[in-house]
Amino acid sequence: MPLNGKVALVTGAGAGLGRAIALGYAAAGAQVLAISLHAHELDEVRATAKRDGLTISTLTSDVSDAEEADAAVRTAIDRWGRIDILVNNAAIIIVKPIEVTSVEEWDRLLAVNLRGPFLYSRACVPIMKSQRAGVIINVSSQSGVKGFIGEAAYCPSKFGLEGLTYTLALELEPWNIRVLTVHPGVGMQTPMSRTTYDEEARKTWQDPAILSPAFVALAATEDPGVSGRRFNAYELTSQLEREPQLDNRLWVSSY
Repeated sequence: MPLNGKVALVTGAGAGLGRAIALGYAAAGAQVLAISLHAHELDEVRATAKRDGLTISTLTSDVSDAEEADAAVRTAIDRWGRIDILVNNAAIIIVKPIEVTSVEEWDRLLAVNLRGPFLYSRACVPIMKSQRAGVIINVSSQSGVKGFIGEAAYCPSKFGLEGLTYTLALELEPWNIRVLTVHPGVGMQTPMSRTTYDEEARKTWQDPAILSPAFVALAATEDPGVSGRRFNAYELTSQLEREPQLDNRLWVSSY
């Protein structure tokens, strides 16, 4: 139970990778607040947790709303008195040529993918500073390091998330708050990929649940060397299967 006694907030936890992370954290012993815009998805998460003998608390909230972000953090503090782990996973995607991407679509995507992590980090940091410990995991993708056709909004949002990560890693180092990014490293079957993957790509997509060990390991380690780094969840999970210890071998999968 590597996360026993820890409290974790996971955004975008109603489906896909966020759901897998939330369930993985609960199985590892954490108290989890799973946050999603969609109440019906959270109903399914609770049902799955109950089936597996786990307990997950849920909250329906829009991550781009500042007041709702603050309220979500207060909910966790009122319930458990601390926050140890924040996973900024919530994201949406639009794949269109730039000339047909509307200003409204751009604004909404940046609000969820970049404003949301800013709001949740801003709300959690004072608590983590008072604890002099914590970890913020920002879920990125290959779109955070290279461009893709049709992603005139999505790529900038992930590039921005990478920049937020590197800045906060430096800013929060004196308080032992680790900030890092994780990208899946493998095609996943998620609500997002169902709208973007063609038939050929769908042949190799994976269940996001296979990646949860990487997120558990990164949340559990107290190695300050993970901060400011970018991890490939698939490679790290494969590495942990071969070498289950959590020491500096975590560095192998970062770049």
